[in-house]
Amino acid sequence: MSRRGFSTIASLIDDLLARHERLPMAKNLTAAIDDGGFSTVDLRDGFDEELSALEREGGIELIRAGPKTERRVTGVRLKDAGVLYRKVDRRPSAELARESVSELRSRPGLPAGAVGLVDDAVAAWARGVSHIGIRSGDGRTLRDVISLAMAVHARLSGDPQGEQDFRTFSRLAVGDSKALERNVRQVAFAMGRMFGGMADQSRLDPEELLAGAGIRRLPQPILLHGDISLDGLPFPAMPYVGIPTDCASGIGLLSRPDYILTIENFTSFVRHVREAARPGRALVVYAGGFPSRPTLATITRLAAEARVPTFHWGDMDPGGIRIFRHLETHLASVGVSLRPHLMTVELLRRHGRPVQVGAEFAADMTSSAVAELASFIAGRGLSHEQEEISPQAPAW
Repeated sequence: MSRRGFSTIASLIDDLLARHERLPMAKNLTAAIDDGGFSTVDLRDGFDEELSALEREGGIELIRAGPKTERRVTGVRLKDAGVLYRKVDRRPSAELARESVSELRSRPGLPAGAVGLVDDAVAAWARGVSHIGIRSGDGRTLRDVISLAMAVHARLSGDPQGEQDFRTFSRLAVGDSKALERNVRQVAFAMGRMFGGMADQSRLDPEELLAGAGIRRLPQPILLHGDISLDGLPFPAMPYVGIPTDCASGIGLLSRPDYILTIENFTSFVRHVREAARPGRALVVYAGGFPSRPTLATITRLAAEARVPTFHWGDMDPGGIRIFRHLETHLASVGVSLRPHLMTVELLRRHGRPVQVGAEFAADMTSSAVAELASFIAGRGLSHEQEEISPQAPAW
């Protein structure tokens, strides 16, 4: 019997049908009654009457307990799911799953591997669970993923073509400029599932796989504040500059800064530059979330050259922890230790908000400078966005 108790017919039926869909071969699915969930005797009597009606229709079997003269209903056992589907006007997930891919199945020229992927998705969705990160019944996304995978494969296996940015490629392939960005990992998985001879490519990072087909993100300019030059030429006085990534190798330091600070979010970057960074004394770089490869390469190169205290300021949440660790690992490769700025357990304990977080992001963090913070986030389920803290210069 499920440990959760129920005091409404709708919630009891929903639970039984959800478990029936996840385990269609199960023979003894039961649900308990929440005796304390009824505010009046009349509500309990009405509930029992509806259960009795469902039993007469053959949908459930009532489970009773107690002495023979005082037996009471303590739970129910599923007998015929079809009766319950009709009672709540709900269609079986397997039926909905098959319907959601009917148009995709009829598509001419669908590779055999794509048909197998569709079958796998329908099997998962029939149990009410997602498949390769695509939520149950989302046939449109599955269609886009398969179409994008086919288009990427065509570029890999055909004549060489010029480079294309994510959004242009996605718009031309499926008519949605953001579909590829939303489903990068799903597209990479689909390619490995759909096409043979891709063992080597399937081991690549999804964006590396796409880069091999000439499909790349259109990188934002690198935003920096500090005493820097481009190809040896200084910039006029301004709060910060934006440099195209294809010119990144020409960025240099005119003088040695007191510290280097990378900042995850744009608002905090601008505020730090205007409110906390002293002209010519700091090198401040906008990371833009997970930094692009040119931005990461520039941060790493300038930090290795400067050899000054180097900090990162980001959100205190699982994403912010991953970004810090990503930067930390790359900087460590050139002998630079990254320190957290305004990212402490004390600040999070004082200002954090409860959120639902998984603990997997905190794995393998024991050697990180944010190990304690990661453990605290995972254990307490708190997070905090950096924009809510006013900027200040790092102390060391």
